Amino acid sequence: MPEEIVIERADLRWHHFDDPEDPELVVLAAQYSLHELALEDCASRSPRAKIDDYDGYVFIVINTPSFDAVQHQLVEEKLCCFIGEEFVVTVCERTALPVARVRSALRSGKAFPTAQDVLYGLLDNACDEFLIVIDEIAEDISEMELQVGSGPDHSIPTRATGLKRVLTFLRRSAVQHREVIHHLLRMHPPFIDARLNLYFRDVYDHLLQSTELIETHRDLIMGIIEVNMSATAHRTNDIVKTLTIYATILLPLNVVTGYFGMNFSGLPLIHSPIGVPLITLILVCIVSATTFFFFRRAL
Repeated sequence: MPEEIVIERADLRWHHFDDPEDPELVVLAAQYSLHELALEDCASRSPRAKIDDYDGYVFIVINTPSFDAVQHQLVEEKLCCFIGEEFVVTVCERTALPVARVRSALRSGKAFPTAQDVLYGLLDNACDEFLIVIDEIAEDISEMELQVGSGPDHSIPTRATGLKRVLTFLRRSAVQHREVIHHLLRMHPPFIDARLNLYFRDVYDHLLQSTELIETHRDLIMGIIEVNMSATAHRTNDIVKTLTIYATILLPLNVVTGYFGMNFSGLPLIHSPIGVPLITLILVCIVSATTFFFFRRAL
């Protein structure tokens, strides 16, 4: 898809590109004096959120997270934004979710009087996805808690480790976006108009809440891993205990039968007609007596 003019007014123009390699972007970069390093960042595969302050505009990289529940992976959609006084240029590999939502708001009649309003709409929609991803992960955590409660599950360590890795990447991305907004609010001279200051602070608060929830869910996952390990160890102990009981019962039998199983003609009772019944009676008595007294003292 070629360049799209999302907003076209005398005081504001919003250009959107869904291909970082679009040759029209180079032409537009010359028109607005966009720095070549910022254009390289647009084409880069790095999803790191960042902000660079250039002469007359700021360059911001935004990431919209989504959760792949099948692969237990975090998918990040990169959006690059050039924000000037009277222009906005957005670049992504395809139509990004924040761009689609802001465009939908424009069609429904919502006003975006300045470039800063457009930036707020993009940041707000992107950062709202953090809470959505956290809610999806929370459902998986609740499911794992139920599984662990019913007994140890061999799939829990793999799933829990995958979710922990997703939360680690998600936290890093949330912190990066938080630093971007913090930088915007602290720029001198102020880049954000006083009218929008509270709105950007609200996005900052949402990111702070997301970071706290991520830490909470990471602790829950660690708890699930520990509970599953404890349940597995307890089950192993029960199995070992059962095997020990059987081994204790059979040990006297092995001693007696091993002794009388030797191939010597001089063994006692080997030619006696009452030998087999007598040895059998001795075995039963030994097993009964030893196991009775042993387990009575053990319990």
